[in-house]
Amino acid sequence: MKRGNVFRITSAVLISALLAGSLSACVSSKPAEGTPGSAALSPASVDSSQGVKVGFVWPLTGGSATIGQQHNDGALMAIEEINANGGIKSMGGKKIVPVTADSETKPDVGASQVERMITKEGVAAVVGCYNSSVSFTASETAQRYKTPFISQGGVKNEITERGYDWIFRVNNKATYDVEEMLKGIDLISKENNVEMKTYALIYESTDWGSDNAKIWKKFADERGWKCVLDEPVTVGTSDMSSQISKIKAANPDVVNVSFYTPEMIVFSKTMTANRVNPRLGVWSVGGGSQDPAYFKAIDPKAYEYNFVQEDWDVSGPLNHQWIKELDEKVRKEKGYQLNSFFAQGWTAAYVAYEAIEKAGSADKEAIKQALQNLDIQNSEDCRVILSGYPRIKFDKDGQNTYSTGTIIQYQNGVGVGLSPEGNRAPGAKAIVPIPDDFDTRAKDGKK
Repeated sequence: MKRGNVFRITSAVLISALLAGSLSACVSSKPAEGTPGSAALSPASVDSSQGVKVGFVWPLTGGSATIGQQHNDGALMAIEEINANGGIKSMGGKKIVPVTADSETKPDVGASQVERMITKEGVAAVVGCYNSSVSFTASETAQRYKTPFISQGGVKNEITERGYDWIFRVNNKATYDVEEMLKGIDLISKENNVEMKTYALIYESTDWGSDNAKIWKKFADERGWKCVLDEPVTVGTSDMSSQISKIKAANPDVVNVSFYTPEMIVFSKTMTANRVNPRLGVWSVGGGSQDPAYFKAIDPKAYEYNFVQEDWDVSGPLNHQWIKELDEKVRKEKGYQLNSFFAQGWTAAYVAYEAIEKAGSADKEAIKQALQNLDIQNSEDCRVILSGYPRIKFDKDGQNTYSTGTIIQYQNGVGVGLSPEGNRAPGAKAIVPIPDDFDTRAKDGKK
């Protein structure tokens, strides 16, 4: 989703040793004839009697609608590719039949959609739901109906910490996000001989934002850093003047922010209008700050120097030919650059397929066992893990412990990978302290 080029970020290394019994080797699945990644069979054309239904629940309306649509685009394009390349080979070539539903960015709606998919549509598994609050309630419903639920997007820790055995989270959890950001601050502070002392928290007040703030405060306080502001914001807030005034008065070294797209737009515009310039920057957990709709809505100077915890390998199109070709296809067909949301939707769909392929059946218990034993290693031409994780393997709680991200900083409108050090290109360096150059910053940045 970033405009312009990004610095090279080291991709996942190839692990060649196959683990007997539990390993699902990532085999290259070449796209069908035609355009890169294209498929002769669209999801809508699949006869459900000839396939296995998989449910996808995303926020297609509401505050996270653009993000949900990008997840859905990735999932459906992955299924097109899977079906065009022979479908579920262990089931004689049966197809994956996607059933998509809108959570409306509401927990109760998401849960009811999952229930409908299971009881009315007869899905073998469910993937969703991006928002933590929605994923939390929706996964409860799947657990109750003993249906595999592949959680994608929601980072609330408790999604996989309730003792449930039907829930499997592909992406990172909130603790991982916070640890990556704090390690990034440690690294950048050391390299630039600056000291981190104070921080402010501003966040949307549902599960995602609240969980992040709670964990950030715990870990930051253990480092001896001082919290000078803890400010939850109601979802849908269109005026943050009072909150930004509090940040300006508190004058923290770092502002940690977690907002979905609408609130992230308001936050960034108000910070810029009031010329609020934290010494060590704004550090975003992602969410709205990764959405193409966010970048279209604001001037590049409003996100210049911001740090963002990215949930995928942003260098993928530079380092892998197949990802470059897929990026071109997404730009042409969807009108935006390949980004973390598309990549995560794609990866989650492929994980569902890999589990069904391994199970050789639409039996839910068999699919659950396949997920418990799934071990996918990334490699140069692995088309499963578009998100760039080195590996997908679930622990006893259903959490993928190999989900990792990258800390980037926007420099002249371009996302630059900085942390961890292994994901940094030679010569890349953080810009801190943040310059007080509101009138001239990002002068060459492109929207």
